[in-house]
Amino acid sequence: MLKVVKVEPGQYAYVTEIDKGLDSLQAAVGGLIDCAYPWNDEMVCIVCNDEGLLNGMPLNRNVENYQVIAGPFFVCGIKGEDFCSLTDEQAERYKAMFFQPELFVPCSDEIMWLKYDNPNLPGAPDTVKQEYERRHNLPMYSFNSAHGRNAVILMRYGESGYWPVDYIPDGVGAQEYADQLNQTLGVSKAQQTAMLYGSMFSWNIPAAHPDRYDENGKPKPRGQKRGDKER
Repeated sequence: MLKVVKVEPGQYAYVTEIDKGLDSLQAAVGGLIDCAYPWNDEMVCIVCNDEGLLNGMPLNRNVENYQVIAGPFFVCGIKGEDFCSLTDEQAERYKAMFFQPELFVPCSDEIMWLKYDNPNLPGAPDTVKQEYERRHNLPMYSFNSAHGRNAVILMRYGESGYWPVDYIPDGVGAQEYADQLNQTLGVSKAQQTAMLYGSMFSWNIPAAHPDRYDENGKPKPRGQKRGDKER
């Protein structure tokens, strides 16, 4: 068995063990394997899908001084011409390096790259859940459509205003695309509405609290207390 750091799109990285057999290695990356060596001073490598980008697999992580890798991959050790287990120190270091999931948003001349947290994902640490509570259950980022225009905007928690996203896939409306991006981030309709008001007015007003809104992002009826389930 190999001790590795497994990294999957939209998930927190984690330490696990996989069998050394070729079938198991291919199953771990969803197809034919390829190896990348971004760290010349380390006897480790990234094992990824050889055709991840060609097959349109979801973009996974941006590897510094290398490139963006599509599809699942794992980090393991190298011994001679064979794979080997990571040491405990290496496992913790590469888990930390790739821990947060990442979202890649195409723009006209570049790709917007966002590391994000989602307390509802497997492996989410308590610190993430505590940070969400401090922010009144608001995410780090949220997308919405620009009022009156077929355009998408990005809101960042704690910051005023918004950032335009100047690319929308063909055949997809602005709100539909914003909803797709929010779904990847784990952002609910209530959170989306609260983020919009927070970025427009203030993060300290009641309208910037997601518990003011129902599952469709609409204001709850008057008299319904915060945290009450909609009747």
